[in-house]
Amino acid sequence: MGTTPWPDTVNNTVLEALANHRRRRVLRVLRNEGRTSLEDVATRLVAQETGMALLEVTRSDVEEVLGELAAVHLPRLTEVGLVDRQDRTVASTEHPALQDPKVESLLEPDTPEWDTVLDCLANEYRRVTLTTLIRNGRMMRRRQLAAEVTTMVHGDDDDDVVERVLRDLHHCHLPKLAEAGLVWYDMDKEMVGYEGHPNLNDEWLVADAEDTPRPILSMAEQSKEMWTLHGRENVTERGRSLCEQADDELFMMFTLRDTVETACVRRIQDAIDRGVDVYLGTQNRQLRDLVREHTPEVTIWEPQLDWLNLPPNHEKVGRLIMTDREKIMVGTIGEDGPNGRPHETAITGEGVDNPLVMLLREMLGSRLDHLDAQSEDFLEQIPL
Repeated sequence: MGTTPWPDTVNNTVLEALANHRRRRVLRVLRNEGRTSLEDVATRLVAQETGMALLEVTRSDVEEVLGELAAVHLPRLTEVGLVDRQDRTVASTEHPALQDPKVESLLEPDTPEWDTVLDCLANEYRRVTLTTLIRNGRMMRRRQLAAEVTTMVHGDDDDDVVERVLRDLHHCHLPKLAEAGLVWYDMDKEMVGYEGHPNLNDEWLVADAEDTPRPILSMAEQSKEMWTLHGRENVTERGRSLCEQADDELFMMFTLRDTVETACVRRIQDAIDRGVDVYLGTQNRQLRDLVREHTPEVTIWEPQLDWLNLPPNHEKVGRLIMTDREKIMVGTIGEDGPNGRPHETAITGEGVDNPLVMLLREMLGSRLDHLDAQSEDFLEQIPL
């Protein structure tokens, strides 16, 4: 086809960080001003958002924006490597995404509508869906779309996999794409068509025809029944995908507060909105409070058994996610890397007969059937 593919510099994490109009404004300010103080960034944002001249902005005008920057937006931009913060000053980094001219246009739209588009694109399944629709250049039947997406994402067209993708498209991805205005979806006629967006370059979503489709788990070392994932970003992305695929039940355990990001909480809420029963266990009080505050419908408990620690000199379990009792990921946390963050590794498997899935189901036993009804003491004794 000879078109330019979606920029390799833009991954799911970057797109999620850009899916907020105030964060995009911060990056535009830093692009123009270089390293500057937090107060200067906040002042310029107030001026942009109110139409005031810089000299008219008062300290009281800046206070609220300054607090939001310090507590919410700058930590997120710093986390993904787009911003460098030192004491009371900030600057944009040399992250490859910020060096790509194509990304410039992603920063320019300044509306919540564009937030929705970028958040929608921060998922490889949905990007592949759009790519497939653009390549076909016409309306597609939902099943045909699922078959082609399956081939691109998983590298095969196994009937069982196609059925799972078809279900995920219908319940999760196509409604989100339709809500963002990127596709037209007729559920009754089972037809889907590409709509696009004025600020979205269609060519970025279309790889060269000669390119080999990259499976969504290409970052993993794959065996017949299980994969090994390396790196926080890959582990996090797999966890998000499992949350999005949940139809009936989502069971999670976490060690550290920072393994659960804002996007994860949002996906938990999306699962609840779909009618999924969500259970979360953690010994981290901050995390329990965070989830209770934002998603009070989640069943939460504090595991009392020391299931999180492997033998001395070994890694520590960081997260466990089980979807519908047929998809599993168990992640471990190792030593800190050069960036100061611990290295994460995970194993993941799918299928009711998958050895990893069977092992975790056996460990949890029938307790999963009674989580809602059990006493707090019982919940504390879940054997993990």
